[in-house]
Amino acid sequence: MSVQEMIVALVGTIAGVGLVGYLAGKIFGLIRAWINRNSNSIPEEQFDRLAQAFIKYKKDTERRLQHLEAIVAEDEGSSTERSQSGSKEIEAPKQEIEIEDREPEEGQSQSGEDNNLRNMLRE
Repeated sequence: MSVQEMIVALVGTIAGVGLVGYLAGKIFGLIRAWINRNSNSIPEEQFDRLAQAFIKYKKDTERRLQHLEAIVAEDEGSSTERSQSGSKEIEAPKQEIEIEDREPEEGQSQSGEDNNLRNMLRE
């Protein structure tokens, strides 16, 4: 073996060992992450702050909803007072609906607009 061949073999071996070491490190990292998958990634102090923020948000939302419900109740109460005081009453719907049939007479020819419409629909 010549010196050049030995250098190429040595560099190839070092590169191969480095690649195998890198892959082994990645595999061990994946195994370590799989083992620690059940542990909390959020520290307890940060979790407590998030819980407090959520509780505050929930209370604010409930307060807003109660305020809106009170406004709606006031509006409904004032509208019922208006209707009881004699303002306009809603008419009852009619029992029958009348429909007029407009059939063209056989003796009349249809207008040019109808013919144009039919031609456009055929296209």
